[in-house]
Amino acid sequence: MRSLAVKIFLSFWLAQVVILVGLEIFRPRPPRPAGAVSTVARRPPPDASPFFIPTPVLVAAITVSAAVCFLLAHNLASPLRRVREASSRLASGDLGARAGALMRPRRDEIGGVIRDFDTMAERLSLLVSSQKQLLSDISHELRSPLARLQVAVELARRKAGPDAEKHLNRIEAEGTRMNEMIGQILTLARADSDRPAMAEPLDLADIVRRVAEDTDYEARQTGRHVRVQRAQSAAVLGDMALLTSAVENVVRNGCRYTPAGTSVDISLDVTTTHGRIVVRDYGPGVPADEAERIFLPFYRVSASRDRDSGGIGLGLSIAARAVKVHGGTIRAANAEGGGLEVSILIPLYEALHPLSIS
Repeated sequence: MRSLAVKIFLSFWLAQVVILVGLEIFRPRPPRPAGAVSTVARRPPPDASPFFIPTPVLVAAITVSAAVCFLLAHNLASPLRRVREASSRLASGDLGARAGALMRPRRDEIGGVIRDFDTMAERLSLLVSSQKQLLSDISHELRSPLARLQVAVELARRKAGPDAEKHLNRIEAEGTRMNEMIGQILTLARADSDRPAMAEPLDLADIVRRVAEDTDYEARQTGRHVRVQRAQSAAVLGDMALLTSAVENVVRNGCRYTPAGTSVDISLDVTTTHGRIVVRDYGPGVPADEAERIFLPFYRVSASRDRDSGGIGLGLSIAARAVKVHGGTIRAANAEGGGLEVSILIPLYEALHPLSIS
């Protein structure tokens, strides 16, 4: 019995029943006349009721108490249920979740809990929005000095001698790396929203093939390959740039860790409701307890994925945010025989718009 409403109802109702029955059991009886000696109990008259409270009145009282206890239990449990549902939505990332939006104002303790929860959710939403805006503004502001730094490096290269070439190349490489990092941060901020900025019908198969072609060209330079095992047509509704970025980041992550001479395999299958993209590499994999953490920003598995081989730790985070924006899910697990297998589920267009099926 997990429902709070049922527990409250049964508690109050049983208490009422016990009280009513107790009144009858412990009611005072008229005293026996003094000096009367009887060896045989006197039978009550046939028409006399054995209850102090008449039976119809007792039944009516129990019925009315049941109705009152039910209303009381519903009044207490319903707002708590809404708080639980709102907290669950808030925990899943819905910053617009509120518990008291569709309820009449209450002035009791439960109403205070609901108002405090909504205040907390509103404050949390403002903090997250401010953080996103700050991240985006800082990234934009850093682009200008980096561009000037690259121009200054080119001018210095023209005037400097051969001894300074090595140092200038290092400065240019670090500037390029910072520029790429800022680009990924901006992409992460763009992906961290409630819905795609541009939603249009797309075919996941086209995205998979295009990403495979581009990444395979780069992977061949290091003795690796990207292969499409199968790619069924899967019509989805979403942002082309975000979905392409999601798949590309997962594939590039696999290319970074799969050994030379191996490949990153991509497959796209279609279920009744989702398109399922699976990217599998043959690298060292990740510890089982860290499979979910690799999608956190700037997180790297220290055992096998350091700063030199693992980038800055934003690729998989961008992929996770982009997939979530499209209502999908992303999971990572170690594959049988070694390597990491990342699965992406994206809802099909027909599943989101069933009435559009002709």
